[in-house]
Amino acid sequence: MEFKEAFRPIRALKSTFEAMNLQPAHLWGGALLLMFIEQIAGMGFNFIAPVVESFGEEVLIYFIAGSCIAMLGLYLLATWLYAGLLATLRSVIQTGEVGEGGLFDHRGKFVPLILTRIFVGLCSIVLSIPGIALAVGAFFYAQRLSGGQQILIVIVGGIAGYLLILYAVVGLMLAEPAVIFERLSPTEAIGRSWRLVRGHRWRMILFLLVNMIFTLLGILMCCVGMFATGSIARLATSEAYLKLTAGESPASEPTFNSEADEDRAVHLD
Repeated sequence: MEFKEAFRPIRALKSTFEAMNLQPAHLWGGALLLMFIEQIAGMGFNFIAPVVESFGEEVLIYFIAGSCIAMLGLYLLATWLYAGLLATLRSVIQTGEVGEGGLFDHRGKFVPLILTRIFVGLCSIVLSIPGIALAVGAFFYAQRLSGGQQILIVIVGGIAGYLLILYAVVGLMLAEPAVIFERLSPTEAIGRSWRLVRGHRWRMILFLLVNMIFTLLGILMCCVGMFATGSIARLATSEAYLKLTAGESPASEPTFNSEADEDRAVHLD
């Protein structure tokens, strides 16, 4: 499937929803659990002020240390679950079955996924430097102006800088599914993502924008619905990746966990 079709937002969201309904206990349950864990981990230090007010500043260092340890643990748990969830999604899409590994089997992808996320973070920082420099430069240049011109330059510079950052880092967005679905090292997965997105960055940005809007639509359902729409949107990128790379190379083929799985795949063919 070509990139423009694989990453057509409505197709990917609909196809992901249909796949999740084939094995709702594993895919819906896993996706909702993943979102819950990430939401808890994302709370970070939001409770610092109440703790300081209640117990005083002397407990602040212990609270920060405990929060860091807890967030790290939740992050590692979410990474473990994410690897198993994507592997399960691939199995369901290809065979309709969960497979032997199950939701909590990361299939040996836990450490590679952790390293991939670290490398992607570092690359994102480096790639963001030109955009940040543009926005900061526009801000300081605006100080020489006055009135409406100053505001206009700051706004234009900020938007241009953000788009430059987004245009650069979007090339890394497929590194995680690449390392999970294919037999690639973290650095190879980053290179694979960069090559796949090349020439399709604006289409990828549109895909991410539609997914974000779809996720936010869940707010209309008393906010709780955002977990449902967010779960679908979270897996849609991986579904699109699978459709894009299906049959492309041996690296994208599934690894059979048993002779029964292999016989089933041959029968389906």
